[in-house]
Amino acid sequence: MNEAISLETKGYFSTALFGSFRESDYLCDVTIISKDGQRFPAHRIILASASPFFRVMFKGKFVESHEAVVTLSNVDGAVTKMLMEYAYTGKTECSSSSLLSLYEAGNYVQFDGLFQVCSDWLKRHVDESNCVSMGIIADRYGDLDLLRYADRAAAVIISVLAESEDFLFLSAEHLSRILSHDELGTKSEDEVLAIFQKWIKHDEESRRAQVKALSKFVRFPLLDFEKSSAVLSDLDLISHYHSSGESCQRRVGSNGVLLVAGGLQPTACRSTSRDYDVSSEARVYDPNSDEWTAFPSLALGTYDHKIATSNDVLYALGGRTEVCRWRVTRSSDIVQRYDAKQRQWVDDVQAMSCGRIGYQIVCCDDHIYGMSIKDEDGFKSICEMLDSEKKTWIPVSSPGTALLSYYILSSLADTIFAIGKNCDYQLGYDKYDPLENRWCNFKSCAPYQYHSPDRYHATMGDRMYILHDNGSATIFDSHDERFSHVEGFFPFSSCYGLASDLESKRMYAFTKDQIAVYDERANKWDFRDYDLKCYTFDCAVVERKLMLDFVL
Repeated sequence: MNEAISLETKGYFSTALFGSFRESDYLCDVTIISKDGQRFPAHRIILASASPFFRVMFKGKFVESHEAVVTLSNVDGAVTKMLMEYAYTGKTECSSSSLLSLYEAGNYVQFDGLFQVCSDWLKRHVDESNCVSMGIIADRYGDLDLLRYADRAAAVIISVLAESEDFLFLSAEHLSRILSHDELGTKSEDEVLAIFQKWIKHDEESRRAQVKALSKFVRFPLLDFEKSSAVLSDLDLISHYHSSGESCQRRVGSNGVLLVAGGLQPTACRSTSRDYDVSSEARVYDPNSDEWTAFPSLALGTYDHKIATSNDVLYALGGRTEVCRWRVTRSSDIVQRYDAKQRQWVDDVQAMSCGRIGYQIVCCDDHIYGMSIKDEDGFKSICEMLDSEKKTWIPVSSPGTALLSYYILSSLADTIFAIGKNCDYQLGYDKYDPLENRWCNFKSCAPYQYHSPDRYHATMGDRMYILHDNGSATIFDSHDERFSHVEGFFPFSSCYGLASDLESKRMYAFTKDQIAVYDERANKWDFRDYDLKCYTFDCAVVERKLMLDFVL
């Protein structure tokens, strides 16, 4: 009987061995010459196995199939060396400045694996400064995935991009790809039309003929005719507007994303003294795609803190850094800043004059103001403003003593309000004028119905919503400076976090296991599930252009 026998050993093939053959020019049968004349001995069989480019070259009827020399006229010596290392070992190293050259060379010699890893790195580093050039490069090499990332990034920051010189020199095809995006970062379709007109006017003689072809990317039903009639007339698009129909899908626009950071989470091992640990975890939620993305963790775990943005810089301010069942922990004076270049939180900002809890921090006119509250050391009416350039806090005027307790510090219509109650339990406010650095006298408006501070509030333009534990809400309208009470406004008994997006007129409330989204224009709530295990975290709506790395 002739029995089949299976024999297996490690064999003789070794990448290290063939690498040493290449370095010693042992049995090499071809020399690769770079465009600057550097020579690299190699083995045809290795190069052919790594790339269809070399496989066809050595097998076909090309001159190189029987020549001992192959010249890569488009690749310099440093990059050719990296290509040889990758062909023999499947890996190589390069600097960030040379990665683009390696990407282009990988495409040229059809090293598909190398081209893909370079493309993945470029996708992770698409930003405001390079999205246009990345789109041009991706289009040149047919890299559809990178092209999608670059064009989407350009769409998100279109309002900023339109002010740059790069925008004026976009090709018609490139501009059409950007304008077709649902996530175009504009406040209205009228702004889209104005951006389109600006591009046409830069080279009107040659671009005028493309107006009608490109105008199909403008969503005419969303235009305000009174605002855009002059532009429509200038571009000869009045007839297009009137024949465009009645409905059209709205763009995402400049709607922000939610950054959620810090909070308390259950301990892995319960003890008699502590059931929760302070968390430093941070995540980004995109309400349009209903997706979560990991974000760099805080440098220091906190809860009851505040996330704020000033001059396009993210901060996490104050809060508490420890938890204990038997005593109230002190509030922190630490300020953490997010370094976008290093992609990490740092604490290089001067500490606040005293510890603060989140809802006593407010942003107004690109400045951050902080005011202390009544705590274990007694009431301290101290206000200060963050100088974001010097990273220091500057004392500003403090309110008078009419309010017994300040519950909320908020910015409405570019004015700062300190809202609370006086000794007669009348609900009212002090109003701060940043230009004159002074507070007006306390004004009482309505009896106060609650015995404890209301920690969750959100501003929506001229109105502020204060949510109460019983599901009701107090609404303060800064236009007529009046309070109103709405029973059954909030459909849950508790709230773990609250944030608002002024552009979309939406409010996001975190409950135990859902995000409740309130649309002020429709006056209704929508509900979405989430799986965060923390509470007393802070959340804030952050502009998409500041979070490109985490929403693309």
